[in-house]
Amino acid sequence: MKGNQHFHGFNYYREAGEQFTKTIEENREYFEAEVAVDLGAGGGTFSKPLSKYVGKLYSIDVSEDAIEAMKKNLAGLKNIEIVKIEETRMPFAASSIDLVFAANSFHDLPKGYEKEINRVLKRGGRFIDIDWKNEPTEFGPPLSIRLSEQEVKSRLETHALKEVKSVDIGTHYMLIFLKS
Repeated sequence: MKGNQHFHGFNYYREAGEQFTKTIEENREYFEAEVAVDLGAGGGTFSKPLSKYVGKLYSIDVSEDAIEAMKKNLAGLKNIEIVKIEETRMPFAASSIDLVFAANSFHDLPKGYEKEINRVLKRGGRFIDIDWKNEPTEFGPPLSIRLSEQEVKSRLETHALKEVKSVDIGTHYMLIFLKS
């Protein structure tokens, strides 16, 4: 990117990051958990604010590059364990996780992965998805891979996960589900 475009992109992501952090703080009761997973954690951007509300956080990703970035970005945070996972399965026992969180990654998960999310969540556990709205934005993934809020709800509600809250975050949405 050239000069001003690069600066504009930087400001966009900085402002979005601030908005996400604010949204997490405003909804902290849903993020508080003994054991949590940041699913598709990438470089660990969301793991940092999330780690304030959990006893133990597993920041997981399939990408070796993401794992290396997390090792640098999350160094010194004692309650975070970085784990490289297989694409189709999380390495956790059934009903062992209080919170599974996915930021900008649910649209990239293999079809049917909601069954795996349901498997690892405890009864009363939560799944929180922050993702791009399925509408044109200046940045972000192509529209062809984005999921609408309704598509996410349909996929999760067929696996005993009930939506309890929806939050508009500008270019993104946050959906909170509870395992019954």
